[in-house]
Amino acid sequence: MYDGLLLGHPLMSKCTRFVTRHRPLSQRQWLERIQQVPEIDLDIDLYNSGASIEILERRMAELLGKEKALFVPKGSIGQYSALLQWAQNHGSRKLALHPQSHFQCDESMAYETLLGFEGVMFGKPGKAIDSEDIRNLPEDVFAATVELPLRRAGFKLPEWPDLVALKQRANDSGIALHIDGARLFESADYWGKSYQDVSALGDSVYVSLYKTLGAAAGGIIAGDKVFVEQLMTWRSRLGGDLFTAFPYVLSALWGLEHYLPRVSEFNQRAQSLSKLIVDAFGESAIPEPVQSNGFLVQLPVSASVLKDRALQVAESDRVWLFDRVFEANENNSRFEIQIGDAMDDWSDQEFVETLQALIR
Repeated sequence: MYDGLLLGHPLMSKCTRFVTRHRPLSQRQWLERIQQVPEIDLDIDLYNSGASIEILERRMAELLGKEKALFVPKGSIGQYSALLQWAQNHGSRKLALHPQSHFQCDESMAYETLLGFEGVMFGKPGKAIDSEDIRNLPEDVFAATVELPLRRAGFKLPEWPDLVALKQRANDSGIALHIDGARLFESADYWGKSYQDVSALGDSVYVSLYKTLGAAAGGIIAGDKVFVEQLMTWRSRLGGDLFTAFPYVLSALWGLEHYLPRVSEFNQRAQSLSKLIVDAFGESAIPEPVQSNGFLVQLPVSASVLKDRALQVAESDRVWLFDRVFEANENNSRFEIQIGDAMDDWSDQEFVETLQALIR
């Protein structure tokens, strides 16, 4: 899917220490985790109907301050469902999206080739949306999307007043505002806002269950009751009616109890680690401001060399350092760090010393 992708390499399954995201689990560990959830003894769900799903949807709706939440087995199913319903409501096929959004960069242009939408670029490469972008937002789109944070631009977040202004502009123009909040919890923490404050700006909101919350898979779409109920048909049309989804649902409930309370801690760890990386390698090592648990690191070594050395470490030390390494510019490469519980196994200093050894 991406140049320099290491995620899923055979050596990864041999490793016992990891850096980015939450620690990956084996099949046995997943089963052991969901057995810890009190809801394990409820009747099993069938085709998106069941007590555990109802509990998860209710808790997520309350957490986000929305009337209703809908479980989906994959984020793209949920977000496409929401966009298809907004398009039907508004009678337009034009969608405003950032040129480095997940929709544009990570889903093989499905919004265009599968859904039949016409993409209208909203925002500038390398930057989160700002007041100029909001002023230039076309009025003939059925929805504007905003990704929090904008991962492919370096996990960038807009300024809070700009996000509020976007909501006002969308309201004034009769445009739906859809929030791709895959990492909404970390974004809210950065702004010092509640999850409800952030969600209130979106007419529809997507939240990943497997990123922050560490579920096996799945996501949530939240919004007004009538709108969310309309999405059930789209979910079915897009293949989202699994026979049973209990591993996704129960692991998400586990994550609500164990990972969600650590969001601020993960964000703070990103700040402390990035500062130590700057101390060791200089300002250029952290090319973008750190605004959540995710950030980019740049090192003075080519991507091919860094990739090879990382795989050597994986083989010799059973340590998995990077999920992806890519070229930045001449003789420089970049990789992502997303702080989760995998970093519980490291001190900041130990990790920096490991990076230093890689480029010697």
